[in-house]
Amino acid sequence: MTSTHEAILAALVTALDGHAMDVTREPDAAQAVGATGLLVVAPGDPAEQGRTLGVVRREWERAVELEHIVAGDDDAARIAAIDTALRQTVTLLAGETLGGRVDHLDLSGPEEADQIPYPGAETLRGAVLIARLYYTTSDNPMEQDP
Repeated sequence: MTSTHEAILAALVTALDGHAMDVTREPDAAQAVGATGLLVVAPGDPAEQGRTLGVVRREWERAVELEHIVAGDDDAARIAAIDTALRQTVTLLAGETLGGRVDHLDLSGPEEADQIPYPGAETLRGAVLIARLYYTTSDNPMEQDP
């Protein structure tokens, strides 16, 4: 049985499947960035925001970093590629509730990545969008909600 927390992350990765970039979740090691780029889904810990007594529901917020990494021959090509990648992510997640698993998904503005710990970093450019996921669970967040 999959917990609500894990089901939401799996749904987020599924929602990004249509992205032109290679999408991966928390890789164990730095990967080579291919011609289409790399989108790394890096979830933070869920934070309890409140409880609804009586029906015993917990309200959660979870920040998930969406790390976009592109390669290019020159800076202009990398800037154009990262802009295209970010716009595609926003398009894929606009109005998304991840199959009804979250009440709201909010995307931050892009933050440029200063350090890119991947092979060939001198030809790479990165940016991060933060996806904030708002959802509720039963009293025990590790249970599967209906």
